[in-house]
Amino acid sequence: MPTTIQIKKTTLTKLKKLKEEKNVNSYDEVIEALIQNELNLPKSLLGFMKHGTSSFTRDIEDKDHEL
Repeated sequence: MPTTIQIKKTTLTKLKKLKEEKNVNSYDEVIEALIQNELNLPKSLLGFMKHGTSSFTRDIEDKDHEL
């Protein structure tokens, strides 16, 4: 649902410039990109843990709980 926010004209000018530089369709996309960058978030969480995990192994304790 769209909403209205108040910003200074200088901020709007900067958003317009970033919108053109990033070649995106909306100010929302510009703001989302800025938020992702600031919070160091990946564009998608799909595969996020792919490189930071080791292979799965069962604990000895898990064998005690087998059916």
